[in-house]
Amino acid sequence: MSSNTHMRTVLINIAWHSSEKVLRLFTGLFVGLWIARYLGPEKYGNFNYIYAWLGLFNAIAWLGVGDTVMRDLVRDRSDENRIMGSALLVRFAGSILAIMLALAAGKWIQGFDDTQMLLLAILCLGVPFAEIPAGITIWFTSHTNIKPVIIGKNITMMLGAAMRVGVILSGAGLIALMWTFSIEAIIGCALLIAAYQLKGMRISTWTYDIRHAFSMVVAGLPIILNALIVSINAKLDQLLLGHFSDMAAVGIYAAALRFSEIWWIIPPILMQSIAARYIYASDLGEKLTHNMARIVGAMFLISLLPCALVLIAGTQSIVPILGKSYAAAAPILVIHIWLAVLVFVDAPINQYLLATNRSRILVVKSIALLVSNLVLAAILIPRFGPSGAALAALVAQTLVVIGIPLILTSLSDVKSIYWSALRAIPELILAGVSWVGKKISARKKRA
Repeated sequence: MSSNTHMRTVLINIAWHSSEKVLRLFTGLFVGLWIARYLGPEKYGNFNYIYAWLGLFNAIAWLGVGDTVMRDLVRDRSDENRIMGSALLVRFAGSILAIMLALAAGKWIQGFDDTQMLLLAILCLGVPFAEIPAGITIWFTSHTNIKPVIIGKNITMMLGAAMRVGVILSGAGLIALMWTFSIEAIIGCALLIAAYQLKGMRISTWTYDIRHAFSMVVAGLPIILNALIVSINAKLDQLLLGHFSDMAAVGIYAAALRFSEIWWIIPPILMQSIAARYIYASDLGEKLTHNMARIVGAMFLISLLPCALVLIAGTQSIVPILGKSYAAAAPILVIHIWLAVLVFVDAPINQYLLATNRSRILVVKSIALLVSNLVLAAILIPRFGPSGAALAALVAQTLVVIGIPLILTSLSDVKSIYWSALRAIPELILAGVSWVGKKISARKKRA
């Protein structure tokens, strides 16, 4: 395959990935907000609390088997059937373990009532169907052919959204709504298997090697640890809010996050597009630091756009969209939206750490974020409620993204990148204004 053909394939895959994320944004935002209005704060809080609870254990379900499968498939195509079969064993065992832990901990540690246990059990049914076909996704990715997977995911998302709209219009209630998520996982599993079969591959030819499956788990233990920490970080605010407050507070907080977290899909899309050329390329040398300063500066400027948009229009639209019962989400959104700045700035820094072989720093950052968020949330939530949860998340993220590079001498280069990025911002603004001016001038000439 020529370099031009390879680059074209990579760009096509990025476009397909982006299409999935954009569709997820729209279905997640519009249908999610409709669900919030339909259920009301208390039931919506219950829904999000159960979803967050299962999310704690989902990191266990895959047992760190992802990147290792990709590596093995690329290195030895002749052993695909054993690799795929072993990955299936691991994912299935991990799914069952995650379900058992989630249900047991929910009943005997968290003290869920009968309704909450029923909602959790329904949601748990979808876990194996979400995890078992993951090896097929990795197989397509290893062959640089993500299109069938994304088509399947997009169809699944649209059907899932349609089912949820149907539940809302029929007034079927929270339990029926929870069923749509498990059914969506089953549909997604079926479509992935169908795509694999249409490629002429057969699941019946897979071989199941318990010893190889065990070696996959051992190799993935550090990944499990990091994924578990990241998973806890993602759900900690809602879980602690539910513990210190009530489900209505969780519902109001989750509704505010619908307006702010939708912007977080933009950094991965941008990094997919530029990281390979401007961060990972082996011939960059000293130019890497220059690239990073400009990228971080640009990400900072881009992050201000959603912040400004949400602050101007978002807080005013909460009541018209969700109803008066969600009016308390506005001050939460004013605080939480600023997390976007940190998420945007941190995305290229994480890629830089991977490019410079310092992936262990990512684990350190995750642990620091978990500890700081836990301590701050325990202090602020009892006093300020949902706004305290948002403030805890913002301060904790600031301490990790900005504070750690300022403290650790091993990250002195990251600190230098931040200072260079600040100096590059005026230059980037002028370049942007100049570009817009040229476009306007060219359009006037054509007119």
